[in-house]
Amino acid sequence: MKVLVIADPHIPVPPTHYGGAERIVHLYAEEFTQLGHTVHLMAGPSSRSYGNGRLHIHHAPTLNYWSRARRKIQFQAQSLWTAQDCDVIYNHGRFDYLEALLRFRKPILNKFPNPIDQQQINFAERRIRSNVVFHCISENQRAAAHIQTPTVVIPNPIDTRLYQAGDGSGGYLAFLGRLTRNKGVDIAIAVACKTQKKLIIAGNISKEEGGEAFFQQEVEPHLDGEHIRWIGPVNDRQKQELLSQAEALLFPIRWEEPFGMVMVEALACGTPVIATRRASTPEVIEHGRTGFLCAPAEPSVDAFVTAIAQLPSLNRADCRIAAETRFDVRQVTPRVLNVLTQLVTGAFA
Repeated sequence: MKVLVIADPHIPVPPTHYGGAERIVHLYAEEFTQLGHTVHLMAGPSSRSYGNGRLHIHHAPTLNYWSRARRKIQFQAQSLWTAQDCDVIYNHGRFDYLEALLRFRKPILNKFPNPIDQQQINFAERRIRSNVVFHCISENQRAAAHIQTPTVVIPNPIDTRLYQAGDGSGGYLAFLGRLTRNKGVDIAIAVACKTQKKLIIAGNISKEEGGEAFFQQEVEPHLDGEHIRWIGPVNDRQKQELLSQAEALLFPIRWEEPFGMVMVEALACGTPVIATRRASTPEVIEHGRTGFLCAPAEPSVDAFVTAIAQLPSLNRADCRIAAETRFDVRQVTPRVLNVLTQLVTGAFA
């Protein structure tokens, strides 16, 4: 097949530093190419091409209204030109930019990388003419709205070959993510204090409203450089080192995260995950085998403390096996290709 893969233009594919969505686009593009398909990529500046496929650069608008309008119009013309000799479109970008392609009636698999709601789905379904399938990344994400369009649930992939399993000999707990209340870094700190275990925090201070105030009030006062240590954002090498030597990853979320990629990255490093039982965590963590799911939905410090005491009952090899068999790109990609093939042949019509 000739597949046009579309990514948002803000971060290159593959990303040089941060860029979870762009890294997933890269994994799919590489694997599609390895399996003999042609990948044409529409992505931001500094992106790369794959195999003998073409690279089409598009640019992000500024916050100015006229910039956004101009870029959207430019995208319509560019995407139509790019898609004319492709069999199918795999969209990882914004759905509202697909207006021209929807009218062109090219088959489209539209992936939702972020939380969805009914308003968003209604907006999309009013514009669908035919031959469109939605790709959700968890059952929890799909359950957030009533969807009439054909929908598949396929998790985000990881290349486990890039991760080495560790033995957890660092003797610490890890937290990796934005330092926000929704991500629960304050719970991770409280758990570390109560268990007297070392906690290493990796991640960035959120630029969202209230992000800096949350850091200053709930995180910074506890940082002592030894027992509770913040190392800032990490690159891939630092992330792997952090996760592979941790006794466990703490994932005490307070929101409906559609798919927590860091959980799978931890499993690939052989590291169990202790998570709030909510959103997609029960779809990733096998309770009592690859980690523990803590109730209630509002994370409880005591529940996490109890789970930490049970860590010796887990086998780290099971964590690695789960990542390889359930989330590796070589396992996930055939499922996506099956959907794309069915779109091309009209099986979803």
